[in-house]
This record gives sequence, structure tokens and C-alpha cells, in this order.
Amino acid sequence: NYNNLNKQLLLSPRAGIAFSPINWEKDIVFKASAGAYHQPPFYRELRNYKGDVNTLLKAQKSWQVTAGMDYQFTNNNRPFRLSTELFYKHMADVVPYDIDNVRIRYYGENNAKAFAAGLEIRLFGELVKDAESWISLGLMSAKENINNDYYYRYMVDENNLPTDSVLVEGGWYRRPTDKLFSLGMFLQDYLSTNKNFKVYLNLLYGSNLPYNLPNEPRYRNALIIDPYMRIDIGFSALLLNAEKSLRRSHHPFRNLENIWLTLEVFNLIDRDNTISYLLIKDFSNTTFAMPNRLTPRLLNLKLVTRF
Repeated sequence: NYNNLNKQLLLSPRAGIAFSPINWEKDIVFKASAGAYHQPPFYRELRNYKGDVNTLLKAQKSWQVTAGMDYQFTNNNRPFRLSTELFYKHMADVVPYDIDNVRIRYYGENNAKAFAAGLEIRLFGELVKDAESWISLGLMSAKENINNDYYYRYMVDENNLPTDSVLVEGGWYRRPTDKLFSLGMFLQDYLSTNKNFKVYLNLLYGSNLPYNLPNEPRYRNALIIDPYMRIDIGFSALLLNAEKSLRRSHHPFRNLENIWLTLEVFNLIDRDNTISYLLIKDFSNTTFAMPNRLTPRLLNLKLVTRF
């Protein structure tokens, strides 16, 4: 890839391998991959806090390594699949960013290095026949180190006057995407006497996220976004089946495959999940963080028609 804006040529070699032992009775596939992923900058990354556009900004670079396995098996004559993956990502020429209210503000400079490492485990299976469900567990750590992110800590006397100062280096901070723990679960079921009536349950949990005060090295990771929790539930009914041959020639819906009617309740527990903070200063220059909330409980009725 060649970018004629910053005159940068990028080479991104990648390789992957999958191996299944032929002498094993179990259906297991081991996988591994490694490679370079270089992302040329977009316009928003070129703009710094002052609005200046840095056309010399280089691509953010990363070297990534992954390893994992897929294991397919049966339980009570039903198919299951266990998938696991370990990953490590080393990043250079990183363009740091902050979330300011609901917009992303980039530094406009390649002035950081970072890494991300983690593990994901996902189990697919049919708890009931012909209705796939799954559960997933994820662990991740994502840190970054920004150049020149130092600040001075002042010592004051009894009159609150500065007497001395100490230079403090920022070091490694949590990235805005650093979510240590995540859990997901999707369950499906139907009436034992009639498969045309289905229900699903979707559960999500994510641990807290850091929130940075924009352009303030001293208060990087100063705030915490509370853990994300959400439960969705849905009920579906088949109004028209897929057996066209059973319909008469003058049937008004004879050319349709099927019609499903679904009622869903999003955020069933009505949790006030926070996505970011709105920072407001009062007359004394004190900053207050007002949370921006995501959607509360919501009802959704949809009609899905397949031709």
C-alpha cells in the first residue's frame, strides 16, 4: 500500500496455519497466525486538538500473533463447538485519542506505543435441537504509553503557596478500549409442541472502562465508566410457513417463503449504561462529569418477510 499524502510505502506480510492431527479420534483443529497490520491515517486522525491537519502523519503499525483451536463434538446427539483464541498485538506509531462527550479527539501525532493481549473462549451448541445457543468469555488488557506525557506535582506550604515541584512521568495507561472482562450468552428455545413459536435470551456483561479528561496528562484514566450490563428477550411466531406447495394458486401470499412476527424487549432490566461523560465547568473552574446514558428499556415489534 502506498499513500501519496505522506509518501509512505507499507508492506504487511501475514501468514496462517491450521493443523488437524489425523490420528486423533476427536475433531480438533489447531490454528496460528502472525502478521503486520498497518493502517494509513484517516482525516480525523490527521486533525489535532487545535484543528491543524498533519499531512505527515504516518500509519499506525501493529504486529499481531494469534493461536487457538476449534473442537467439534456431540453431546446427546447434538452438535457442539468449542473455540478458543489467544492473541497479542504490539503497536507502534500509535495516534492516541480521547473521547470528548460523544466525539473522538485525536492527538494528530504518532507519539505513542501500545499493546493488547487477551483470551477468548466461545462455546456453541444446541441446548434444544435445531436452535443454536452460545456462551463466550473474554479477557483483555490494552495499555498505551504516550511520549512526553509528564506533568509537575507541586508542594505547597501552609499558605497554599508552591515551594517545590516534582516531574511525574505518565508511563503506561489503560487504553479507552481496555475492558478486562466480558461475558456474553445467547439462548434459544421453542415450544416442544410447536416449533413455530420461539424465544431467545441475550445477556451481555462488560467490566469497566477508563475515561480520560481530554488533553490532560495528569488526569488520564481519571474517570471510570461503570460496567456494562444488558439483557434482551424476544418472542417470535411464524405466521406463514415455507411450504409453498401447500398453498392454493390464488393464495395472496403464494410467492412468499415465510413471515415471522417478533416482539423484542431490549435492556430488559432497564439499566442506565454509560457510554461517556460530558465535562462541565462552573464559575470556580471546577469540572463536573455528567454521564451520557445509552438507551433505556425499549420495545421493538418487527415483521420479517422472505421472498
